Amino acid sequence: NDGGQVVGSSYTPSTYYHAFLWEAGKMVDLGTLGGNESHAYDISAAGQIVGYSDTVGGDVHAFLWNQGVMTDLGTLGGKESHAFGINSAGEVVGYSDTASGVEHAFLWDGHTMNDLGTLGGAGSRAYDINDLGQVVGASYTSTNEWNHAFVWEKGAMVDLGTLFLF
Repeated sequence: NDGGQVVGSSYTPSTYYHAFLWEAGKMVDLGTLGGNESHAYDISAAGQIVGYSDTVGGDVHAFLWNQGVMTDLGTLGGKESHAFGINSAGEVVGYSDTASGVEHAFLWDGHTMNDLGTLGGAGSRAYDINDLGQVVGASYTSTNEWNHAFVWEKGAMVDLGTLFLF
């Protein structure tokens, strides 16, 4: 972030990966959601960190780390979720398994994980969000083409297409 803070993942002495925050020349272990591993992917200007971690039960869940507390963001009904982006408002994006086991992009608004849907196909993933609330990611289309870029804004997912011609 602009404050010089950096996040990532590093091996621990037990050879598991843990998410970390690096600031002022010091690496801080962010811990896990009770399992063995965690990975950090983005940090906001306010120092809020997102990523994913193993849980006590062995599932993988998206997390938000804020002021020393790692919060489990849950899932869209499945066993797995991953967070990749956060904006200045603390809105988090990523993807989660649904109850039927299909990956869908999500937007966590500070209280609830909201399913952003797809471009008509089976799955989608969200990778980042800006301060206007615009979400970018990739989705399957109704003809089952993968990696169509999308922008989601104000409840609507717009197909940006792909550079690859099928």
